[in-house]
Amino acid sequence: MASYRARLAKYVILQLVGAIAIIFWLTPLYAMLIDGFKTNFEATATSVFQPPVRPTLSAYIAVWNSMKWPLINSLIVTVPVTLLSGVLGAMGAYFFYVLGEKHPIVGNAGFSVISLATFLPVESVFLPLYRFEYTSHMVNSYWGLIFAYLLFYIPTAALLMSIFMPVVPRYLIEAARIDEADHWTIFWKVVFPIMVPGFLSTLIFVFVMSWNNFFLPLTLTTTPSMRMVPVEERYFTGGYGTLYNETYAAAVLASIVPLAVFIVLGRYFIRGLAALGGGAKGV
Repeated sequence: MASYRARLAKYVILQLVGAIAIIFWLTPLYAMLIDGFKTNFEATATSVFQPPVRPTLSAYIAVWNSMKWPLINSLIVTVPVTLLSGVLGAMGAYFFYVLGEKHPIVGNAGFSVISLATFLPVESVFLPLYRFEYTSHMVNSYWGLIFAYLLFYIPTAALLMSIFMPVVPRYLIEAARIDEADHWTIFWKVVFPIMVPGFLSTLIFVFVMSWNNFFLPLTLTTTPSMRMVPVEERYFTGGYGTLYNETYAAAVLASIVPLAVFIVLGRYFIRGLAALGGGAKGV
């Protein structure tokens, strides 16, 4: 009886903690959503949590007319960046995994370089990056943005995928080697299928990070037609005044895509974390 009460108490506490976390997560989204349906005067004069008296779509329509091309630009850049970073990062993680077996010192040194590149501030390498893209005529282009993003997110993906590598049982790799399979076959036929949950978790993380990146599109684009979502949002806050209802509407539209990605693929993200836990136990 006592154990049942203890389990019940733990269950209730976990449910309460989960409910509080959900409320904290949904509160800003609720405020942004309802304030986008207000007039600017109402959004300024009333509480952010107060529903609009007379809902209107004027703010969302105005913001959509301004943000539809930045949304398209962001998709054009972030989708290939996410896929390429995930695939190349997974290959890099496997490479350092194999290298570490034969040459631990070299493998650890190379992995340290990858880790350093992951945590390197974008601003610290901006000048050589901009000069390279300027001389290569890639400034203010999709190719230039994709190239710049890949420089930072391939190491990130490699670092994340390397964390999931222990999930792969060593005996499967050894069995493939005994069958004289090459590294390409081992990676795609043995390693990658097992790492799919971690791969999807990495894709989600890289997509959200690249979608929300502000500095690179701000500095590498110079025309309104090439603006991406984070840069376009800035223009809804003016130097002499702010249209609060449009600012809220812009925040909602900017959040729809990453929220949709996380909602659709969220269960795979959880599976990736579960796989990470299994790998940490030496599966």
